[in-house]
Amino acid sequence: MVQSFHQDAPDEACQLEGLEVPLTMQWQQPIELMYRNDLPMAGAQFHSHAFYEMYYFQEGECNYLIGDKLMSLEPGDLLLMHGMTLHCPNPSPEIPYIRTIIHLDPAYVHRVLQADTASMLLKPFEDLRNIRLSLSKADQSELEGLLAEMNRLYTRTNEAGVRTAYDRFVIRVIELLHLIRDWCSEPVNEREHRSLREQHVQSVISYLEDHYVEEITLDDIAGALHLTKPYLSNLFKDVTGTTVFKYLYNRRINQAKMMFRLEPKQSVSDVCRAVGFHQLPHFSRLFKTTVGVSPESYRKRMLQLAADSGSLI
Repeated sequence: MVQSFHQDAPDEACQLEGLEVPLTMQWQQPIELMYRNDLPMAGAQFHSHAFYEMYYFQEGECNYLIGDKLMSLEPGDLLLMHGMTLHCPNPSPEIPYIRTIIHLDPAYVHRVLQADTASMLLKPFEDLRNIRLSLSKADQSELEGLLAEMNRLYTRTNEAGVRTAYDRFVIRVIELLHLIRDWCSEPVNEREHRSLREQHVQSVISYLEDHYVEEITLDDIAGALHLTKPYLSNLFKDVTGTTVFKYLYNRRINQAKMMFRLEPKQSVSDVCRAVGFHQLPHFSRLFKTTVGVSPESYRKRMLQLAADSGSLI
């Protein structure tokens, strides 16, 4: 049963996360929609956030990195993402890239729905984490009709005097969550076939996931995977849109963010070493470049949020 709807201002954590993504992706509402976005990507943009994400791929060619998974998408694929996992699309620049993205604050869903209903609808994001649903033509048609109606309501939320449009939009989002729950109750249609190039890149990603806290050289990776360094470097950049070491540094920074969120009493130096950096100035510089604030500022904000919520003793 739906309780009263209202538009909440983003909390401090959401405002902080807005520093880590392009300005067009800053969140102003607890549920936000980017419908049939066709803006080209300006290079690979790794990001993570406290929101859950629904990403529907509609046109183009795109490899998508989510955590330690590399996915080669096809139109009609729906990704469900637990936002704090590092993720990044790498679409082909040769053809139009069209996608619809919904960002969802799980705390807001718990506020507007009864507890059992909210938990049931968010379960696919929390239990399955970062899964691809390859929708049938019939399911694609149903989803696209619902998204079009959601967009019609969402674009009216800024019109003067329109007070109920966002509430009606939220109801459609809840309808979508019910659909997703039904789709996830069926066997997941995951395409396993990968080209040899994609298999090699997946092997690199898996190696980095296993060893990112260690000192790693390109020689280490190439030797472990029996690949030449030039081939490995060029292939990784071609498939993912970024370099091996940019990916590695983003992975370490993202892990640092999660550590600050979970244990904000830890010192910056301890987190620096725990995620694989050996020089504090290097860590601090990369963290600020990636996140938008220094690691100490981020840690203090997480500490304050934890204190405000009563989760620190």
